[in-house]
Amino acid sequence: MEAEHRVPGSDGAVLVTAHLDSTGDQGAYVDGAGVPRPYDPAADPAPGADDDGSGVAAVLAAAECLAGLLAAGRGPARTVRFVLFNAEEQGLVGSKVYARAAAAAGESIAGVLQMDMIAGRRGGGHTVEVHAGAAVSGPAAQASEELGEVLARAVSAVSAGLTVERITGPGDPAAGRSDHASFHERGWAAVAVSENFFDGAEPASGTRQYHRPGDTLDDPDHDTGYATDIARGVTAAALTLAGL
Repeated sequence: MEAEHRVPGSDGAVLVTAHLDSTGDQGAYVDGAGVPRPYDPAADPAPGADDDGSGVAAVLAAAECLAGLLAAGRGPARTVRFVLFNAEEQGLVGSKVYARAAAAAGESIAGVLQMDMIAGRRGGGHTVEVHAGAAVSGPAAQASEELGEVLARAVSAVSAGLTVERITGPGDPAAGRSDHASFHERGWAAVAVSENFFDGAEPASGTRQYHRPGDTLDDPDHDTGYATDIARGVTAAALTLAGL
């Protein structure tokens, strides 16, 4: 699923992305007799409010923001795309197809900002993780680190209450794990933005309902204000990259 504001003569496109699918394969499901059983992806719900409904909502909000600027007579210098991928949980299938097709068409991509789980927050933590580490070597690594710096500055400017944890290098625990990795494989700058999910510089404070049927809007770990802060920072970074 994709929407685009095309700018003729653009030197590259800025992509704001998330994934549509979800899974509940790490949760316990109970049959009519109250007996737990293994997850059945063909029959069992996987609501995915945080993973990755939160990212999808943020992409839509970013698109709405750009639409408002366009209506006010302000336009970007670069093409901006809002893309939602399918089958991320099955091995980044949708984004791999998308990135492969973009490369085959000779497209230029200035940067990819992927939001994957941005609403899970428990305790007093208010940290956002910016993952630039690539599972492949090549030009994407340095370019992604530079993109991460742009994002960190944008978050600090518009969502000052957030602490940015930048994670880079091949040891990044998110390297190869979200849709940004599909663009690394093609040599493009890409970062994944998430709640404080990994136990890195600070103790993890993300959702406890990761890949479980409890990943719903009623999850007490689901914090929409926190997600809004992250989405605001990512939107500001995307618009900055686009020349606004």
